[in-house]
Amino acid sequence: MAKATVVGAGIAGLAVAVGLHRAGWAVQVLEQEAEVRTSGTAVVLHRATVRELRSLRLGPGIEALALPLAGLRLRTRTGLPLSPPSWPASGSVLIERSDLIGLLRDSLPSTALVLGHPLVARDLSAACDEATVVVGADGVHSALRQQVFGPAYRAASTGTTVWRGTAEVSTSGLTEYWGRRRRFGVSSRPGGGTNWYATATLPPAGLAPVPSDLEELRRLFGHWGGAVAATVARISEGSILRHEIHHLARRLPRYHRRNVALIGDAAHAMTPDLGRGANEAILDAMSLVQHLEAHDSVESALAAYDRSRRRVTQRVATGSLAVHTLIHGPPPRQVASMGLDHAGP
Repeated sequence: MAKATVVGAGIAGLAVAVGLHRAGWAVQVLEQEAEVRTSGTAVVLHRATVRELRSLRLGPGIEALALPLAGLRLRTRTGLPLSPPSWPASGSVLIERSDLIGLLRDSLPSTALVLGHPLVARDLSAACDEATVVVGADGVHSALRQQVFGPAYRAASTGTTVWRGTAEVSTSGLTEYWGRRRRFGVSSRPGGGTNWYATATLPPAGLAPVPSDLEELRRLFGHWGGAVAATVARISEGSILRHEIHHLARRLPRYHRRNVALIGDAAHAMTPDLGRGANEAILDAMSLVQHLEAHDSVESALAAYDRSRRRVTQRVATGSLAVHTLIHGPPPRQVASMGLDHAGP
């Protein structure tokens, strides 16, 4: 029986594991954390992604847990419309990240998940020898990517901060409010209430005391119009997730080497500005499964996967960074790190 070792139990890793499990492979998912992380807010799943998840027999779960999405509305910070509802196409849905992770995790045998088990450098060679294929799905700061391609491909900070959370306030659909180097988005939740996210470019910390996240959000967005001020007023400090946005500024020359393949953020970490990260991760996973099933050798399968996914995902990443730059300005040292250093077939 063919065996796959998957590194990382996020959306990408669980999706490829479910796909290979359904195809009859023996699958082991190594996750460095002590539990499968479900933190985060809503995920937009596009029609093509929903179709792929249906092929994994997750259709009933998606229908039960997701909300249909009519389109994204853009508004100014005062609430004036910037555009009519647009993108994504009909057939797209909103689903809680925890619900999506749960659907994927519950589709695997419990023995497939190995928690608290990072794949360190000394283990990679053994993993490659023992498994038919090793799949790197360990996210933005992928250790496997650095082991395979070197430290030059570390993720870089954009200099932008993102906050996420939920609030007990009513919202319909998905709306983003844009201001100068700031953005605030709200979306409805299947169980009621609002998922929200906010991004801002902050000046370097000075000598003054660092404000709490809630104080920062109130200072940055509490005076905005539309649904923003009402949402900020209902946010509680303990519900806020905060981190810096990172992306893969230097493109990988390929998404595979020997019998190791990279998918999702490990292969093409992108800014969240087009809402495509989870979608591209799932499409990567399904493409890899399909090519492993269609080809006689792992080498030819991974080469075909690379041809089908690398250029399209790198174009999406470039487009997402362009939107990010439009809102927040260029990331630090963007000119030096972009360029044409993605040589390779």
